[in-house]
Parts: sequence; structure tokens; C-alpha cells
Amino acid sequence: MLMQQESFIDALEFGLIPDGSSPLYARISECIERYIQEKSPQQGTRMPTENQLSKHFDVSIVTIRTALRQLADRGLLERQQGTGTFIGRARSRTPTWSISTLDDLTRFSQSTDIEILHLGPARLPAWAAEELRARTGEKRFHVRIVRYREGRGCQLTEAYYPKHIDQQLMASDMRAYLQRTHLIVGAVEEITGERVAVIRQKISATSATKAIAETLQIPIRTPILQIARVSETADGQVIQVGRSFYQTHDYAYAFDLYRK
Repeated sequence: MLMQQESFIDALEFGLIPDGSSPLYARISECIERYIQEKSPQQGTRMPTENQLSKHFDVSIVTIRTALRQLADRGLLERQQGTGTFIGRARSRTPTWSISTLDDLTRFSQSTDIEILHLGPARLPAWAAEELRARTGEKRFHVRIVRYREGRGCQLTEAYYPKHIDQQLMASDMRAYLQRTHLIVGAVEEITGERVAVIRQKISATSATKAIAETLQIPIRTPILQIARVSETADGQVIQVGRSFYQTHDYAYAFDLYRK
């Protein structure tokens, strides 16, 4: 079934998110998703072409493809090489998030509720000590939180800090900062004045320990994803090391390969 493409494009409302609050591809993705949710076009309906959408939004083809890929990853669209893009089966928002920039991470954090499990000194485990070039067992400031989405635990995160900002964090009202920002590294930036330029991530599969299982309310040894993160300033100085644990159905990882 062919969609009346002019009416589709005319119905898209661009600019509802203030400029600069999110990347262009995210704004376009939200516009298209809003149309799908409100108008409920039939599954299999053909979308306007990438060129048509590119001209309508006055953005590059690459930006359009990124926006469409986000929706396809969630089942709202179906992409068929050489044929086009079609309306998919999904009709409701799912607890899967696209996080590819620091801004995406901030928006994701602000869309969740948090429970603070621990704030204060704790002994460095081996993995954190290695990243901080410190001794295992040395006491450092420690943060541990769990995130909730729609009343369900979706992420467990803990973080440790280098010595040069440790005492500053100890003396701060970290709880108040976290309750406002909902993002650990964002709270650290506000307290210390440091600014994160890059977060290096390593994604691996693991299974839920008893403590993680109880927090996320899942069976022990359930397969989960672990993301180890090292947050650095522009000059390469580490200001936070942490680990986050996700239920597998709450996280999808996608990347593009380009030929040099």
C-alpha cells in the first residue's frame, strides 16, 4: 500500500523540541514516531523516500538514515534494501533507548527515576583500582544507584573517583545534585567544575549476581549486559570510572562500518 506522501510530509511537525536540546536525527525520529502513534497508518504503508524527507527537513541523507534506523531498530519501521521504508508492526514506545552521544545519555537519565543505594567511601575493587591506577582496597568516594522506568528496575550503576577530586565529592551534597540531574557524571561535573569530553565504553555479557538480581528483580544468573565506562576530560584526565548493568531486552547495540 502506498502512503499519500505529500499528506504524510505535511503532517510532520518539526521543531517541537527546542534547537540545541537534541541532535537533528533524534528530533526527526521523534516527529515521525509521533505521526505513527497519532495517525496509526496501516502496517506495510510505504514511507516517503529519503530524498523527500531530506528536502522537507533540510538535512543530509545521512541524518535521515540515522533517524529512520532508530525507528527501524524499535520495530516502528521496516527497511527493505532497494525497495524502501515501510510502517512496521510496533505501535507503542518500548523501553529500548538509542544512546550514541553524551546528550543522549543525559536525556535517557532524565527520563528515569533513580534510587540512591550508596554514597560515601568504599574500598576500590580490582577493576576500578586498575582504571584509577590506585591500590585495590584503597578507600574512595563511591556512588551506587538503580534506575527505574515505568516502575521497573532497568539499570544498576556504580562509580568510583580519582584522588584529586575524591575529597571534594566527599564534602559535597551529592544526593541533592543526583536528585536534580539524575546523571552521576553530570553531578560530578557540577560539583568539581570538570567537564567530560569523552566516555570510553566496553560492553560485555555477564550474568546477574545475587545482589544485582535482587536490585533489578530478576532471577540469579540471568544473562545481562555490563557496560564499563571511563569518563575523561579533554586532556585525558580520568574523573570517573563506573559499571552499569542492564537487562538484555532493555539494551540494543548498533554501529556502522565505513570504508576509508
